[in-house]
Amino acid sequence: MPHRRRRRRPGRLPAPLQCPVISLAFRPKHRLTHALEFKGVYGARLKAVRGPMVLHVRRNELNNPRLGLAIGRRVGNAVVRGRLKRLLREAFRHVQHDLPRWDGGCYDLVISLHPHEPLTLLDYQRLLLDLTTAIAARRPRGGP
Repeated sequence: MPHRRRRRRPGRLPAPLQCPVISLAFRPKHRLTHALEFKGVYGARLKAVRGPMVLHVRRNELNNPRLGLAIGRRVGNAVVRGRLKRLLREAFRHVQHDLPRWDGGCYDLVISLHPHEPLTLLDYQRLLLDLTTAIAARRPRGGP
């Protein structure tokens, strides 16, 4: 009887070569949506400023960080504000797994901007990581 070769299903790698997939999605669980959530982050009084970005932070007890955006009219017209929000959401989406954590969970972030010329996506990612890391090194005054 001749030896038969086992056929693999197309598109499927052998088990040892499969890598875990990290989701870069920005789902509703990653958003701050209600005024009380924003008020809680502002109330924690952890804030850092670098360049045009102001970052307010509060600890949460969730497994994922959450983002809120507060972009005022002084930054520009609706088109400019919309573009900046898209850039900031995209920057958060790319760095969400690199943001610092604490023993009990992650952080809630609220980003505000001063009027400025729009930066590149990479610049916003660096700013977000730098500010979050700087704040995480501090001891919070409020929150859980």
